[in-house]
Amino acid sequence: MKKVQALCPDGGAALYLKGVSLEAQGKNEDAVAAYRNAVAKTPNFLQAKGRLGLLLLTKGNREEASVLLFDAARQQDDPRYARALADIFLEGKLYALALAQYRQAQSAFAGDVALHLGIARSYTGLGDQQHALESLREALRLEPDNVTVHLELAALYQDGKLFDQAAAHLRQAIRVAPANANAHFRLAQLLEVMGKRDEAEQEYVLAGVQRAVTVADHLKRAAKYEDAGDFALAAAEYGSLLVKNPDTAGVREKLGDAQLAAGRDAEALSAYEDALRRKEDSSRLRYHLGTLYERKGDLDEAVANFAAALRLDPGNSDAHRRLADIHALRGELDEAIASYRELVSRQTDNPINYLKLARLLEKRHAYKDAAAAYDKALALDSSNSEAHRSVAFLLLRMKQPEQAERHLRDALQIDPRNSQARDALISLLVKQKRYDDTVLVLEEDARLNPQSADSQYRLGVIYAFKREDDKAFRQFDAALKLKPDHARALNAMGKLYLKEGDRDKAREAFAAARKADPDMLEPVELWSKLSADSKHHVKAQKSRSSKPAKKKKSTVKERDRKKKGGKRSSKR
Repeated sequence: MKKVQALCPDGGAALYLKGVSLEAQGKNEDAVAAYRNAVAKTPNFLQAKGRLGLLLLTKGNREEASVLLFDAARQQDDPRYARALADIFLEGKLYALALAQYRQAQSAFAGDVALHLGIARSYTGLGDQQHALESLREALRLEPDNVTVHLELAALYQDGKLFDQAAAHLRQAIRVAPANANAHFRLAQLLEVMGKRDEAEQEYVLAGVQRAVTVADHLKRAAKYEDAGDFALAAAEYGSLLVKNPDTAGVREKLGDAQLAAGRDAEALSAYEDALRRKEDSSRLRYHLGTLYERKGDLDEAVANFAAALRLDPGNSDAHRRLADIHALRGELDEAIASYRELVSRQTDNPINYLKLARLLEKRHAYKDAAAAYDKALALDSSNSEAHRSVAFLLLRMKQPEQAERHLRDALQIDPRNSQARDALISLLVKQKRYDDTVLVLEEDARLNPQSADSQYRLGVIYAFKREDDKAFRQFDAALKLKPDHARALNAMGKLYLKEGDRDKAREAFAAARKADPDMLEPVELWSKLSADSKHHVKAQKSRSSKPAKKKKSTVKERDRKKKGGKRSSKR
């Protein structure tokens, strides 16, 4: 560590090691700052990104952590990153993604009960109860007295109508944690379902719950829990009501809503389906069913339920939107466009709907209609950088460069870091041979992205094109300091050396470019040509050395010599 800090005290590696040391000392806030600085210095420093992501996750900053961890996990085989991503995906109810990440981390965390619980919950979310049971049994083998595992097993067995097994696991949980009111309450409910009312009464007492005696009491208590945000308890009240009064109308939908709010998708789906079997249908219920099936990946069922929601209530905008998005995902453009046209006719003040409609129309090659939809979206929200960029791309396709340029500049005015808009503007200006304007855009890009080797390189290219070799050399040099194996910058540097007569330096640059990117043909050809001509060049140089040379301006070669401490001669 001391050696790294001595060689490069302000570099990304030194900052990363500083972060590791601070983290080991328990100074997590300082470690976060160090890792952030390391990433800022070296954007592709995956270890720094990964450790920063893990720390941010412990602080509850899941959104930023997920971006960092995904970037690190994609390029570096570290099971810690996969494990952390799995937990994030599970919390977001992205069950298939969570399961894939858990599987990737499983060999490294084979003895971790929490990982097996995560796998089980992922399978449950996907509706695969058998594999969920297998994962929970493995977790129980690792830790036989884990209360959470017993409770999860009880829930799965109860869903499968295996009441005796469910009760056994609830009793095991109570044996380990006698004061666990939730376990007592769940066992009481289960015993009621099994017809063991006296035993159920005892468990209700141990749970500290006063049993309601009327439907109104249950509904009142459930509403109270919902107002307090305790949806699991609200669901328990609705469940208790249905045990005693199974024919109470409308309660199953309420039960489904509470389960959905509590994050219990499988239980919510079961409650809604039960309501449908009893002919308790509604647009709202169908919409929630569609959402649950969409989460499971069953798009056919999702479409059927969203369509049913619209039949019951044509004004259900959320159902229109979800149906349109699924049609678009499937490539069913006509159906998606029809859904969004219906949506914008009902919600005339929502710019996002117009933006989505415009993109669908553009895919359908209905360019005039798409442009009109983009204009409507921008009329409602002129500060949307992506809308300006999208309409600009469409206008370029429609051969309207002046209007496209206006929108591209608007996009960059709103969001200077909109790289797609900037690249399109640069391309447009180059095609129009407006090189001075191109330089201004590229200079701004280089200022905004000082750590981007590509940004420095592109500015160097335009300087070289304008024959401003000094500036071009500085930019290529800046790119290579950020990324020493930047093939295109090495190639461009080789061209500058070749232009000014330093064939040795040119040969070195082309060789380095070839090594950095063997598929890049230009440096290979130039390098080969130089190698073949080397003997001829030496003879020609000797021949020219007998003739007096004119004074020249400072060249790239001479600047390079100065950097190494050489002296500039006044005569050749």
